[in-house]
Amino acid sequence: MQNKPNPKHSQLIQNVPNQVIRLEGVENYTRFIFDDGSSKLMSYTLKKYDSKLNFPFVRVNKSCIVNFNFCLSLCQINKRIQLIDGSEIQISRRRFEEVLKNVVLI
Repeated sequence: MQNKPNPKHSQLIQNVPNQVIRLEGVENYTRFIFDDGSSKLMSYTLKKYDSKLNFPFVRVNKSCIVNFNFCLSLCQINKRIQLIDGSEIQISRRRFEEVLKNVVLI
């Protein structure tokens, strides 16, 4: 039996596409990185959020889900995504094809 979701989790999921740049896995927690520079640590795993979030969110490696609404560029040679906050995220080789498919959708 699963626990009833916390209202904070439900609220975050509803507002995610407009405010969240990326989600990072931190052990068994998930850190939401917001467009205003703040972050929030939530108690669910990245896998749980990955199953609830649809496009424009794409899992690019084991520990990161990126919001493509905040993507500046994608370098196919280095397999990196640059985000509007200046961070660069490495794309894993196994997820690279999926990421490229999603870039075509933009």
